[in-house]
Amino acid sequence: MLPKPKKGNKPGQVPATDPADGGKAPGAGYPVLCLRHLQPGWGFEEAAADQCQAFLIKWAKRASFTWTELVQHHKHGLGSEKIPRSKINPQIPPHLELDDYVVFRHQQNLPFVGFRSGDVFHVLWVEREYNELYQH
Repeated sequence: MLPKPKKGNKPGQVPATDPADGGKAPGAGYPVLCLRHLQPGWGFEEAAADQCQAFLIKWAKRASFTWTELVQHHKHGLGSEKIPRSKINPQIPPHLELDDYVVFRHQQNLPFVGFRSGDVFHVLWVEREYNELYQH
């Protein structure tokens, strides 16, 4: 009888993800959305219903592409751009402080900003009105 194949990975085989990895985890997986680090006052409770809907519709479209494919999209479409932390208006939690953040767009090109760690995009701020989060 053949031995059972082992499940999972050996410790150290897959690198741990953290904000500083710059999204360079192995493979070109599909984007996963995380709202765990969403900052108080910058979430969906404060957003209008149409903004919440636009956010979800655009993210559902993004989820059908790999990260490699998303990089090829225009920043005002489904793609993204980077913004230096010096441009961010709200206070940045020390444990989430990075040199640059990733900007995606939701309703009418309003941005939401966060960071990528592996295949996961962690949303920190969702802008409801232009220039709240940073000067455009």
